Amino acid sequence: MSTPVELPPVKLPKRNLPPITVHYAIVTDAHPGALPCVLELFALRNITPDLVKVRKYSKSCYHDGNMSIDIHVTGLSPEEQDIIRHKLDAQISVQNVREEILHINKRTKLAS
Repeated sequence: MSTPVELPPVKLPKRNLPPITVHYAIVTDAHPGALPCVLELFALRNITPDLVKVRKYSKSCYHDGNMSIDIHVTGLSPEEQDIIRHKLDAQISVQNVREEILHINKRTKLAS
């Protein structure tokens, strides 16, 4: 019986890709604790978003309505993107999370 040979780890060449910007479009219930809970997910990972934009939408005078939260973050690894996305989905007040990748070279402006 032969002895297994241990091969050295393969080092892939580093590609000089520009850092990407991730845009999280989040819809939450419009209550005072929703925004701090969402932003805390980034703060706990020592991440400062590049952009945070919040807008409250009223459904009726009897309900608080919804809030849309747009967050741009540059330089996240794919693993960090997945973790943040799953943590956002798990928030009680969050109704919907959409994630899209934006390249930093392209300047984007959210509609006012």
